[in-house]
Amino acid sequence: MEGGGEGENSEMKKIIPFWGNSFSIPNIRGDVSIQKNRNMNPYRIQPYLLLIFVALIGLSSCQDRVVQTYEANTPIYQSLEEWRQTQFQMEGPRALEHPGKIYIYNNYLIVNELYRGVHFFDNTNPSSPTALGFLPVLANADIAIKDNVMYLDTYLDLLAFDITDIQNPTFLGRAMDVFEFVSVGYLEGYNPNYPMAMVDPSQGIVVGWEISKVTEEVQNNWGGCFGCDLAMEGFVNTTSSSAGANFIGGQGVAGSTARFAIYENALYTLQSWELDVFDISDRVPVYQRSESTRWNSETLFPAQGHLFIGTTNGMLIYNLDNPLAPVFRSSYDHIVACDPVVVSGDRAYVTLASLRDCGQGDNLLEVIDISNLNFPRLITQYDMTGPRGLGLDGNTLFICDGDDGLKVYDRSDDFDIDNNQLAHFPAINTYDVIPYQNVLLMTSGEGIYQYDYSNVNQITQLSLIPVQN
Repeated sequence: MEGGGEGENSEMKKIIPFWGNSFSIPNIRGDVSIQKNRNMNPYRIQPYLLLIFVALIGLSSCQDRVVQTYEANTPIYQSLEEWRQTQFQMEGPRALEHPGKIYIYNNYLIVNELYRGVHFFDNTNPSSPTALGFLPVLANADIAIKDNVMYLDTYLDLLAFDITDIQNPTFLGRAMDVFEFVSVGYLEGYNPNYPMAMVDPSQGIVVGWEISKVTEEVQNNWGGCFGCDLAMEGFVNTTSSSAGANFIGGQGVAGSTARFAIYENALYTLQSWELDVFDISDRVPVYQRSESTRWNSETLFPAQGHLFIGTTNGMLIYNLDNPLAPVFRSSYDHIVACDPVVVSGDRAYVTLASLRDCGQGDNLLEVIDISNLNFPRLITQYDMTGPRGLGLDGNTLFICDGDDGLKVYDRSDDFDIDNNQLAHFPAINTYDVIPYQNVLLMTSGEGIYQYDYSNVNQITQLSLIPVQN
């Protein structure tokens, strides 16, 4: 059986404001602190470029600068040192507000509450999932699990928890300074109806927001602040998690927009232009290396001894003969778009979406022949409405077609998929799916749906964990 891979289409991923890469963060080191080489990111602003940029602004006419006062989400800071002293402790169940990535491990459903932490559900009976508790972890967006160890991102760090007793996760340790600085919405006090004020990473990490007046001197043609127009919209569309269709080597199952993936004793994580590799053989992650992906990377899917990376420009294939040292093998180029990818045998299925920040290309399902991994090639494609995540189970293909709902196809004939639709659940704003053991989990704007597809000609809804705003 094949499940989804991971990551996010652009709507589904962390928004890193322009200024988030233009300041340096003090390197707070400890026994497991890792300093990474960031020079490979072509969009990272180097200090000397920043000085030139500031100097050029200083040469411009005073008439080009204006002072603006406006109401905005202004950051509440906490020092990185203080944050790293946080004692993580399970709390009672919470309602879903902004569900992000989902993950199946054994009989448990684990759901990211976008940038606030992780929900745990007993999903032994998919018709009636039982909430077990909530683990607060600020800035968390991605999940991966192997052998009862759960890996979560948070600000600059990668955390490891022992979940042998899933109602009492135990913190094991962290790899420090392995992610870029990110300021996130959906923390306490954030109001999407207001713009985001500028964030100064030198003051620490952002742990909350408050609405207040902001006065800034800015270039006349820039508006109030870098990135304010983003207003963080689209964050709730981040869904799924680490890749892997089966419980291979004790790991779990996730959706197709995953940005974390596990293969043997290696954990892979994606940043926009970078694939990072961690050794997890001793449970606590140890940073090994980074590979430049050249393109803006979004999703991960390990299969057949290879790692398939979905990017806005195409699909990349890496050989995993040495899991801790992936080797680039080939690429398949496509129009600029968001593109989750799943793989089965000699076929890869990619959805392309012209969503916000995804480019303005067509909305498509592409079928790619990967029988020769050195030369992947497009064999056919189908028009879609606004596709996002997708998943496979045998010859059954599940596609989240955005506002056009969930679509289910028989893919046994790749050249006639559109004429072999098995089911359509319209009027649901769908994000991603995990098909596993005849139960389909689907994330949406309304919450998390579960369907019984043991009879693909009569798919029935089992339950809905609703979003409560």
